Amino acid sequence: MTVLQKPALTWTAATPVHFDETARAWIVCSHANVEFVLLGSDDFSYDIWDRRADPVFAGMWTADGQRHTDLRKLVKDYLQVRRVQALSSTIEGIVEALVDEVAAAGTGTIDVVNDLALPLAGRFVSALLGLELDTERVVRWRRQQHSAIDAGRSPAIPDMWAYFEDLIAQRRREPRADLLSHLIAAQRDGYLVDGEPLSDWDLIGSAWSLVTASTDGAPLGYALINLAVHGMLDRAREEPDLVAGAVEEALRLYPTMPAIQVRAKRDVAVGGAVIPAGQLVHACLFTANLDPARFPDPQRFDPSRTPNRHLTFGFGAHVCIGAHFARLQLWLIIAAMLTKLPNLRLDTNRPVDHYYGRVFDALYEAHFRFDALGRTGLTDADGTAARA
Repeated sequence: MTVLQKPALTWTAATPVHFDETARAWIVCSHANVEFVLLGSDDFSYDIWDRRADPVFAGMWTADGQRHTDLRKLVKDYLQVRRVQALSSTIEGIVEALVDEVAAAGTGTIDVVNDLALPLAGRFVSALLGLELDTERVVRWRRQQHSAIDAGRSPAIPDMWAYFEDLIAQRRREPRADLLSHLIAAQRDGYLVDGEPLSDWDLIGSAWSLVTASTDGAPLGYALINLAVHGMLDRAREEPDLVAGAVEEALRLYPTMPAIQVRAKRDVAVGGAVIPAGQLVHACLFTANLDPARFPDPQRFDPSRTPNRHLTFGFGAHVCIGAHFARLQLWLIIAAMLTKLPNLRLDTNRPVDHYYGRVFDALYEAHFRFDALGRTGLTDADGTAARA
């Protein structure tokens, strides 16, 4: 169990709403109060960064009001085109091919984050958005972004800006049936965002927000690790509902964004405290998801937990637009691994490498073993005969 041990929590769901001098922000912890903040579009603003300084802040996730509505509609329209309705079979094909490649390598070992989740994300982004990206480079940019925001800085990733600027220029010359071409066509046709023309900065922000949301290997790793340490991997092969439940529990226990940052638009009463206008607020998903008022025995990994109304994908108007696709990827890849990688088990001799930040968490490595198919039959990772 210690393989998943996280740092001791500074706050819990019972922590009163208060101002933290280190974070220079108001801390909101209970499930009910976090929901209140995330639903409070009239009281709280997500627009806390200067989008003119960095395109990572020009997407829908840091927008309010009509700007948020217009940016979300533009991307949602693309995701609702007819080809996306058949995306399940496309994802399944990508997953099957990738797991087959892992099995065929014959090593009997796998880092599910770097060998599976991230390559899958690259292929998924290519299939869904039509953007053929260098996954390693995107992951590096994503980590730069997370580290900077955790430190309260703008990421300033000029090679990412240049990459998308070049890609936009290419798509203007040679349009394709992809997300960027869709955005460029809307720009050409005069699409307005809160009354202003759609800018190239908006194009980069919209594309980047979807790309970076797709390149997170943590949920797969955490779901598999929890199934392994709780002795549920064998059961999961026979019980598809167990996989779906394990995914939800992993999402609840390990939100990629432990806190969502907003700013009070005016004086707002929350949980017995009054947050003054203009003050930064941390709506703590990691404590809300462990609130015993909503989740009995909240620290327990329980794939049968019902209901499981966690807040990992946000809540209200800013709920993650790709939540269904994220779940679908996870269900399919875990099912394929359990089917194609015999005797899948956690490699307890290898590290589980975490990153814990104020705004973002990440899982960098999660190693597993399985019985590889050698010339004389199934063998485990060190070449010895596998169990029957």
